[in-house]
Amino acid sequence: MSGGNHNYFYLRRLHSLLGIFPIGVFLFEHFFSNSFAFQGAERFNALVETFQGLWITPFLEIGLIALPILFHAVLGLVIVYTGSTNFIPYGYYRNWTYFFQRLTGVFALIFVFVHVYAARITPLLAGRHVTFADMQLIFKPAWAKWFYAIGILSAAYHLTNGVCTALMTWGITISQRSQKIVAVAGWLIFVGMSVWGLLILRTFS
Repeated sequence: MSGGNHNYFYLRRLHSLLGIFPIGVFLFEHFFSNSFAFQGAERFNALVETFQGLWITPFLEIGLIALPILFHAVLGLVIVYTGSTNFIPYGYYRNWTYFFQRLTGVFALIFVFVHVYAARITPLLAGRHVTFADMQLIFKPAWAKWFYAIGILSAAYHLTNGVCTALMTWGITISQRSQKIVAVAGWLIFVGMSVWGLLILRTFS
């Protein structure tokens, strides 16, 4: 293995690892935090004020969220650009999941940037934190509801299928049986996360 290929090999491993931790873990935490909206506007606003009022929050957002996502996104775009699309001539299950992994990754990246700007940067520039009412305004246009719905589905699929792929890449699921079990578990988690996220969206809108 040449030096360039050797470095790329480890970059791909780091890419998949960051997709699970901290990015995947953060996605679950973000869903959990937003679930406080189920308890009403006051409960949600209180949680936001408590968490975003901590002195360590900006460091966590940059070090454990923003930078890993940036690295994952940049290398992911390189993978998308250099990869081959062969789901049409072959049509196998893994060819399709690989195609949708790339497609949802690109859309999820756009979704994350839009969401961060609307729900974090815009309130921050105004000198305050996002509120339940702000989220309602974000979701007021019909296109915003559809955009967020597709974004939630894309993020959930990209994570769950990415975990399945990472387990194969890292040599954890080697046999066909173990890969099928993980695939079924991945689809179940995808459905659960999708319903969870869409219910949160419905609560705000």
